[in-house]
Amino acid sequence: MEMPEKTFEFNLGKMRDQSAAPDVDGFDRHIDNGLLWQKTFDAIADLLFIVDRRFAIIRANKAVHELFPGRPVLGHKCFEIFHNAQQPIDKCPGCRVFHSGKPECLAAKDWQVGGRWFEVCVHPIKDDHGFVWQSLHICKDVSRVKELEERLRDLEVKDALTSLYNRRTFNELLTREYELTTLRHSNLAILVMELDELKLINQECGQQFGDYILREFGHELHHKLGASALCARSAGEQFAVLLPGMTLAKARKLAEEIRKLAEHHIYDDFFCRQVTLSIGIATLRDHAPASQDELFCFAENAMRFAKQAGRNRIVVYNLEDFI
Repeated sequence: MEMPEKTFEFNLGKMRDQSAAPDVDGFDRHIDNGLLWQKTFDAIADLLFIVDRRFAIIRANKAVHELFPGRPVLGHKCFEIFHNAQQPIDKCPGCRVFHSGKPECLAAKDWQVGGRWFEVCVHPIKDDHGFVWQSLHICKDVSRVKELEERLRDLEVKDALTSLYNRRTFNELLTREYELTTLRHSNLAILVMELDELKLINQECGQQFGDYILREFGHELHHKLGASALCARSAGEQFAVLLPGMTLAKARKLAEEIRKLAEHHIYDDFFCRQVTLSIGIATLRDHAPASQDELFCFAENAMRFAKQAGRNRIVVYNLEDFI
């Protein structure tokens, strides 16, 4: 004989009355059901709290109280506690739940609690007539997940050793800036530079010290140009910098500052060395390349000419040098 399938439905709106449901064989006749609910809340590591239609927190678990030690939580508005605001924040999921009667979830960064990321899910608590009279908020700390996601994004666009852009990202930036410069009839300068005789240093001092030099020079270059600079590690010991809107004269001046910066820096990490820099320069207006790739090649060829001419110098691309 086929047994009918049993279905179960949990209505949060009935938990006020059903928490006092008849016991089985009198086993739980002495249990304080309110205390049981609180202990259940407290056993969960995520932030759990219930809000009424005035946005006042009427119940919260241990994790919430520990997040705000010494500060009263119950009876206070949730937006006051979590956002230090006088009214619900923009796109508040709690507001949406009270209006729609449907669960809402979002991920948000909360500066009130150390800039941690939380995945916030709000569920409606309805009465027997379907009216939303309270809402249950579940906030899961996803800061570690967000940190890993950010690291993965960085790995896609940045060089792991120097934290500058990698070659693939630099090529994308070069294409974008070349097209924008062409449309605006402005200028675009590019510096291609290479640390001199780094391969010899690798042979004498080891790859680890060579990596240390690359990393330190990358940091020096980033500090010199600023966080918004379009600079990359374009090859092994090669670096490239895009300078939108910069004239050849200004690019030449900046290149000299970078060359001196490299020349005077002492790399001291068990071994102690100084490493010079050869730099090539090309610009869109002065050299009229047929494409962004040709612009890069002009600057790279100028850099190689600088190395052939004795290293530790700057060369501006000149077609006659390569005929």
